[in-house]
Amino acid sequence: MGKAKEWGIKAIAFDIDGTLYPKWQMDIRLAAASVLHLPFAMRYNAMRRRIRREDGLAEMPAGSLEELQRRECLMLYGSEDSLHAFIDKEQHVFRKPWEKLFSSIKPFPGMHEFMEEASSGYELAVLSDFPIGVKLKALGVEEYFSYIASAEDSGHLKPSPVPFRVMLDALGFEPHQVLYVGDSESKDIAGAHNAGLRSALISTSRRKVYSIADTVFSSWDGFRREML
Repeated sequence: MGKAKEWGIKAIAFDIDGTLYPKWQMDIRLAAASVLHLPFAMRYNAMRRRIRREDGLAEMPAGSLEELQRRECLMLYGSEDSLHAFIDKEQHVFRKPWEKLFSSIKPFPGMHEFMEEASSGYELAVLSDFPIGVKLKALGVEEYFSYIASAEDSGHLKPSPVPFRVMLDALGFEPHQVLYVGDSESKDIAGAHNAGLRSALISTSRRKVYSIADTVFSSWDGFRREML
């Protein structure tokens, strides 16, 4: 019996970037695509880090993508007057290139096999910080998930517990019945842990990893043998 059964898990949820595929693949592609917009990219990333710090792990009401975008615009420009220009810029620098470049991304070995086996015994879900777009289809796993969402749709970013709570409400399970799998200790694992979910950290680092996650794994084949 795998750990998922031992723990009483009913659903397994996943981050995407860095979890289903090596994030460096997209980082390299996006860096090349956004080099002409480096000042905006740096300010944008700093703004997102600020939102994560400000929201932290506190419980707060769920919001919407539109509310999050207004907040982001206000942080960047000091006013919501440039909201439409901000959204267009975000699309041009990040979201459209992401869609175009993702077709060449290769998943982690063993990830498909995990999804195929897990789908026969567990409800599967996706909760990503960024828009899903074509990612799951390009990775060949879209069919396995009953719940697919971006944290942005809740008006918050991980590690806020809000997107996790919204996901739990949609799945209809108690927090301890859901295992969340991610690659970021500070966003995925901290957020899931604070929301009461079980968690698994994927880390390909050769250094010993300290984590509050319930388990840490380096390969999807090994994770499948451990959990299923």
